Amino acid sequence: VINDVGLTLDMIAPYVDKEHVLYVTGLGTICKVMCGIAAGATKGSITQHFCLRGNMADLNAKEGTQETLVSLVGMLLGITLARYLHYLEQRDVSLTATVSWTIFTFLTLVHVWANYEGVKVLRLRTLNRERASVALRGIVEQLATKSSKARTNNASISSLVDFIPTPEQTNESLWASTQTLLFSPKIRLGVQAKHILENLESQDMITSLMKEFVDEKYILGISRGGGICVALCVNATDQDELKAFIHAMTIQQCVEEESFKLDNDHSELISRTHREVTEVFSTSRGINVLDGLAYRRWDVKNRLYLGYGKWRLQWNSAKTE
Repeated sequence: VINDVGLTLDMIAPYVDKEHVLYVTGLGTICKVMCGIAAGATKGSITQHFCLRGNMADLNAKEGTQETLVSLVGMLLGITLARYLHYLEQRDVSLTATVSWTIFTFLTLVHVWANYEGVKVLRLRTLNRERASVALRGIVEQLATKSSKARTNNASISSLVDFIPTPEQTNESLWASTQTLLFSPKIRLGVQAKHILENLESQDMITSLMKEFVDEKYILGISRGGGICVALCVNATDQDELKAFIHAMTIQQCVEEESFKLDNDHSELISRTHREVTEVFSTSRGINVLDGLAYRRWDVKNRLYLGYGKWRLQWNSAKTE
C-alpha cells in the first residue's frame, strides 16, 4: 500500500505548483523506499516458509526468474500504453489525463486487492505477537477462568492441544496489528524495571513480587490503569519469553472479564495466574504448551518474534531461606 501511495504522489506531482513539487516527489520517493525496506525484511521469512525441503537456492532461482519475466511483460505493456496515450494526447489532452488516471486507479486497486488476497492465503508457522495472541487465545481463556475466584484451583485443562489452532486455522487481524504498531499496547514487553517498580507503593510489595518470580527469568507488574509491563532477565530463553507473554495475556483476560478487582495490591492476581501458567509449562502433565504448539505444526524451535524491547534485567535469582 505504501508503494501505491508513493506512485500516487508521483502522479500528482505535475499538477502541483513549482514551490511544492520537490516536497511531493521527495515524499513519494520516501514512500517507495519504505516499501523496499519492508519487502526486503519480509522476503526472507516468506521464502523460508516455502522452503520445506532445504531447497532455498532453487526457490531463489525460480523467484528471480519469475520476477524478471514479470518485469519484462510490464515493460512491454508500459511501452504499449505510453504509445497509446501519446496518440490520444495529439487529439485531446483532457481525454489523455482522464484515461491515464482511470487506468492508474484500476491497476492500483487490483494491486492492493491482489496483495491482500495473497497475504490472507499465506499461513506462516512462526509465531509473532499477533499470531501468538490468536493461537493461544483458547488456552489464555481457560487459564483466566481457572485463576478466577469463582473457580477452584484444582480444576484442570482437559487437553492443551484442543485449544490450539493450526496455522491454517489462524487468521490474523490486520486492524489489531495496526493498532499494536501505531498505539501503545496494554501489554508492554521488555521494559525497564522502573516501569514495574513505580507502581509498587511499599518495600513489602516489591519484596513479595520478587519472591513470586524468584525462579523465573522474567518479572511483570500491573499499572494503575490496568496495563501490564513485562521485564526479562539477561539470560531469558524463547520459552521464558513465551511464558511471560502468556502470563501477561492471562492477566489481561482476567482484568477484562473483571474476575479480579484492581486495587493497589495486585499480588493475588499475579500469584494465581502465575501458578496456572507454570502448570501448563510443566512436563509432569504429560504434555505442555510447547508440545501442543509443536503438535499443531507451529515452529517453536526457531526464534519467536513477540516484540520484546531491548531492555534486560539482572538480579539474584537464588532463593533466600
